[in-house]
Amino acid sequence: MRPHILDLDGALAGQPVLMGACAAAGGHVVAARDLAPRLRLQAQRAALATLGGRLAAPAPGDIYFYGSGDFHHLTLLLVERLEQPVSIIHFDNHPDWVRVPASVNCGSWVARALELRQVLRVVTIGPGRADMAAPQLKGADMASVRTGRLEIHPFASQATFYAGPAFETASAEGDPGIGRCGLRWHGLSDRDFMIRMADVADRLPDGPLWITLDKDVLTQREAVTNWDQGQLTLEQVLDAIALFAEHRPILGMDVCGDYSPEGALGPWRTFLAFCDRAQRPVPEAAGHAVNQAANLRILRHMGDLLS
Repeated sequence: MRPHILDLDGALAGQPVLMGACAAAGGHVVAARDLAPRLRLQAQRAALATLGGRLAAPAPGDIYFYGSGDFHHLTLLLVERLEQPVSIIHFDNHPDWVRVPASVNCGSWVARALELRQVLRVVTIGPGRADMAAPQLKGADMASVRTGRLEIHPFASQATFYAGPAFETASAEGDPGIGRCGLRWHGLSDRDFMIRMADVADRLPDGPLWITLDKDVLTQREAVTNWDQGQLTLEQVLDAIALFAEHRPILGMDVCGDYSPEGALGPWRTFLAFCDRAQRPVPEAAGHAVNQAANLRILRHMGDLLS
């Protein structure tokens, strides 16, 4: 395992035990606060390219921590650098599957990743109810859901209107009870979580995995984020990763979802933040302590898996 700290927003620099643990494991820090204003929420291509130039060449066992979920689209940068076919296991309270606009932002990176030839499948685990209602009205990449390249496993079951053809996937089924324009998402809470994860693991394409974890999928007891939060526990997430590792090799992982003040965003990013979520004023010291504990558990778990 080779840990990397991308210092974009200071969220990780405020976690000294994590920083020390990464250094002891042979990791290093990539200074990137100068790029953060052009990367937060929506990335400028030039800033992405500059950050990519500061990263070491990818190697099996890489794990990246990079602060707020406002930067979750950096997963795309990390996966783009991989040459072999890969499936992405995506833990998140939001599906991040919007097709338009055709930019790289924290709500669209999954759709952008599915445009990459090397991405075999994206499996999204844990989204909340709001994002799963009437997905076609929100620009969701339903074409990839229909073909099976995108699986969505929300936390709770939900029936919703869907203006498209009836279809079935592992995570969503056209429900005869609500007609051809209806869609029913089958939630993780309806069945034993690990049984559902075993079903996902059994159907993974041949090839290695990239794991991406936005800690907003976790309860508020285990993470303090800039976003509304989900209902999974960190133990569930780590158990699922261990299960997937029994079926396919893990190339690497990235972790975000650490609270940080958003600062001055400029007019456009301020508008995006207003549309997507309210700023959450959280005492920094308390937030750092909760997130550091979660990050240390993740680091130890992945060290055991990848050693």
